[in-house]
Amino acid sequence: MSTALAEIRSAPSSRYRVSDPFVADVIAAVAAEFGLSEREMMVHSRDHRLWKPRMAAMYYTRLLTSCSLPELGRVFGGRSHTTVLRAFRRCREMIDTDEMWATRMDRLLVKLVEKIVAPRL
Repeated sequence: MSTALAEIRSAPSSRYRVSDPFVADVIAAVAAEFGLSEREMMVHSRDHRLWKPRMAAMYYTRLLTSCSLPELGRVFGGRSHTTVLRAFRRCREMIDTDEMWATRMDRLLVKLVEKIVAPRL
């Protein structure tokens, strides 16, 4: 587990404190799917190769966890809650219009459900 994900799970730092510990699991699964490090998913960077994976991570953290938009914004590089909301909506639009993206997101959802939801049952 990366240091950044350990911070999300246990650090008293308000920068990474979130109400749902499964945010770290979502970030790790999405990073693995796209071949990135967890740190890359959370830095404040406009690197072109990071925007789709980060958007997917924001989408699934919003969908599968109980975290607020401001909490998620802090996790993903200190972004605003509106950035997280826009990423969520944009990802949803891409799922509806881009078959390849929808297939990848479906595959990722299966992995997330197996990793996160099944152990909770």
